[in-house]
Amino acid sequence: MQKNGFITSALLYGILSLFLILVLGTVSILGNRKLANDKIKESALDDVQELTTDPKCFKTETNERDNLTITSYDDSCDKTVFIPETLNSQVVDAIGPNAFADKKLINITIKPNIKEIDATAFNKNDGMVFYMKTTSDQIVGTGSDQDINEAIGTAWGATNATVHWDY
Repeated sequence: MQKNGFITSALLYGILSLFLILVLGTVSILGNRKLANDKIKESALDDVQELTTDPKCFKTETNERDNLTITSYDDSCDKTVFIPETLNSQVVDAIGPNAFADKKLINITIKPNIKEIDATAFNKNDGMVFYMKTTSDQIVGTGSDQDINEAIGTAWGATNATVHWDY
C-alpha cells in the first residue's frame, strides 16, 4: 500500500513539475519575444530614416523659399510613404493642400526637413499612422482659417489617425 501511495505522489509531483516548467518556460519565451519585438521595432524605426519612396510618385512645385512643396502623390504608388529629404537635389520642406488626399494611405514617415503641412494635406485618409521624426513646434500648419478649424481633431485632415512623435 505504501508503494502505491509513493508512486501516486511521485507521479503527481512529476506532472506538477512538468506543468510548472511549461508555464514558466512559456512566460520566459513570451517575455523574450516582447523584448525581441521591441528591439526589432526600434531597429525598424531607425531603418525608416534610410528608406524612401520612389521619387516618381511625387509631384512638386518650387515654393517661395526656393525649396519644394509636394503637391500630389500618384495613386498607383505604395500606401506606406517615406517623404524624401530632397528630390532632384532640391530640399523638400512642405506638403501642400490635398497633396495626399484620398490616397488610402496606411502610414507616412515625415522627417525634420518638412516645415509646413497644409491643414488639408491628408484629407480622406482614415485611420492612417504618422511617424514624425521631428518636433511639433517645427511644423507650421498652413491653409485657410476654415480648413484649419475643420482640421482640429484630425491630423492634417486624416481622421482617426495616430501620430507618433519620434525625435
